[in-house]
Amino acid sequence: MKIVAVMGSKNSGKTTVAEFLVERFVRDGFRVAAAKHIHHEFTIDTEGKDTWRLSRKGARIVASISPNELAVLFYAVESWDSSFERLVRMIEGEVDVLIAEGFHMLLGGDERVYKILTVKSPEDLGTFLPRLKEPILAVVNNAGTRLNLPDTKVYTPPLTEDFYRHVRQGMGVQ
Repeated sequence: MKIVAVMGSKNSGKTTVAEFLVERFVRDGFRVAAAKHIHHEFTIDTEGKDTWRLSRKGARIVASISPNELAVLFYAVESWDSSFERLVRMIEGEVDVLIAEGFHMLLGGDERVYKILTVKSPEDLGTFLPRLKEPILAVVNNAGTRLNLPDTKVYTPPLTEDFYRHVRQGMGVQ
């Protein structure tokens, strides 16, 4: 399984890039998973509903299964990194590509993860690039100004098949 992380500051275009990649990889027959990093306290569970009630009685994992989806909620989560690694173990063999949106603090230094940086200002480069270890596949420039990065390919929206081909080539998937 290949992991590509789309990283950048809030409102820098991460979701747009992630959507683009998911759509293209699926179109080309890859099995794709997506993970979104949420910085604040959040739950998809609804207070008072059955899954919530079961978790409040101590269940560490609660699954909700319907005709059109399966949701598995893990409670008593220890940390971001252990949760991400748990996800990777769960989907290994089930998908070809995992698109991770965000997670720059967790995945930025991971040399197993391909990175795409989205920027909304030139200052974002100084904030994020020093934290990222190779492989950095590209920078998506939403800053509205020219960015000159001699060692990294820079793309401006709207993204095209050239961007997608570059990402696939960089990831070694053809």
